[in-house]
Amino acid sequence: MNSSSSVKKNRLALALMLVVVAAVAILLSLPAFRFNSCVYTKKSPNTFVGDETYQAVSAEVEQVAGELRADGIEVTVNETVTERTNSKGETTSLVTFTINEEFTKNGWAFLGAGLTSSWVLMGILACLVLSVVCALLGTLPGMDTSYRALDSRARLLRSASYWLALVAFLLVPVFFMTNTYTLSRRVALYSGGIATEGKEALFAKLNGFLFGGAAGENIDAALKDLSFSNLYTLWALLPCMLVAVIAGIQLRFGAIKHTLLRGLLYGFVIVLCLLILYPYYVMLITAFRSNAETTDMYFQHIFPTEWKFENLKHIINQGVPRYLLNSALIAGGATAIALICGIPAAYAMARMKFKGKKIFLGFVIMSQMFSPVVLLIGISQLMGTLGLNDSILGLMLINAAFNQAFAIWLLRGTFVAISPEMEQAARIDGCTVFGSLWHILLPMAAPGIVTTLIFVFINAWNEYTISTVLISTAANRPITVGITQFSSFNMIEWQYLFAASLLATIPVVILFMFIEKHLTAGLTSGGVKG
Repeated sequence: MNSSSSVKKNRLALALMLVVVAAVAILLSLPAFRFNSCVYTKKSPNTFVGDETYQAVSAEVEQVAGELRADGIEVTVNETVTERTNSKGETTSLVTFTINEEFTKNGWAFLGAGLTSSWVLMGILACLVLSVVCALLGTLPGMDTSYRALDSRARLLRSASYWLALVAFLLVPVFFMTNTYTLSRRVALYSGGIATEGKEALFAKLNGFLFGGAAGENIDAALKDLSFSNLYTLWALLPCMLVAVIAGIQLRFGAIKHTLLRGLLYGFVIVLCLLILYPYYVMLITAFRSNAETTDMYFQHIFPTEWKFENLKHIINQGVPRYLLNSALIAGGATAIALICGIPAAYAMARMKFKGKKIFLGFVIMSQMFSPVVLLIGISQLMGTLGLNDSILGLMLINAAFNQAFAIWLLRGTFVAISPEMEQAARIDGCTVFGSLWHILLPMAAPGIVTTLIFVFINAWNEYTISTVLISTAANRPITVGITQFSSFNMIEWQYLFAASLLATIPVVILFMFIEKHLTAGLTSGGVKG
């Protein structure tokens, strides 16, 4: 990049940042939120629309509204009619008149409100101003310097400018979320008497912010019917901050398109990870809540007010470790049986030729069509005949049987993908059929074997229906059946249920930790010199 081109692009980036600052100042000066608060209510029972009583009360309400308008207060008059039929079959009517005050607030008004959203807005402005300052300090001394030839000081300042602009961009939706949470959810909880902690401090701030302190002791009534709507003015901050981010990218990296695409990719991955991990987050925090917080339908606290680690002690005393051991034995045994039987069968399907091979493969596929629920009665009778009812060994064999078809089919595909010349070379060197399978084929098939192992283990670990029918002794229950003791027809002990579920995920996580490196090694074990 030549000098004149660098100067032109750097000047354009700085100009865009200064324009963003001016645009933000203008946006904060425009009305951003419209509020509606009830300032007067008049109820008139046994009144029908159009009668004398209705007209008298309506005139009284209009007089009050006129006095408020004379004081410079913008109000609207609303009425609602409620009709009911009493036990005598007579229709009664209640007319309710309300006078609502409407007013707007701009962005600057939030800065002095002392609300959580006020601090977020201050953070947005501070990041934006610091971003511009860093951009000026890092660019003006070397306006004609390409981003590739920047010294350490200029690189640091321009990087700080970019990251500060990005933070300001990300804080814009946070401002709206915290604002909505405070003005809608928290006010509703306090006004309904559901929550009390922090009410006086918040209502005092809202009294000063919304009513200039005029509400006084009537602040509860003023906020009870408070509603607000977003005029979407401040949402224009998002494109403004995005322009600042793009300017920062130009100053620091030069390649705007490449950097934006990479940023979008990272953003997509982060959002996807948050969506995937959210259920685990709920499970984690619920496992350490008190019973009162788990049954709180209003979900007042995001995190537990007091972490109840004794929940783990309780489920341990209820036999959860025993259930985990049973599940580990069942899943581990079923996986071992499925692999021991599946590897030779898959090898035969891949390498040997015999009559009925296609029929057998078709039978293997068809066996996957039958659900364990359909075969429950037959399975129960068979296990009873063999004396395996209410036994861990019986569950091992059943889980291995139901996963055997998939294991054979998956392993056969893995063996078919491996060139038979490798085994033939081993045979020439003196290996037997079993030796070539053990020393050559199995190491090269490690990825498929590991995949089969994971699939069978997780299926056996999560199995519930057959275990519920066959297991009657508490000591032999797997974890999927054991945790149902915390759920009944009239009550679910969520804190214990999630605590047990949290422990149930640990063995699977450990399995992946140990297998992941073997899976990675298996992916490259098929390479040969040629």
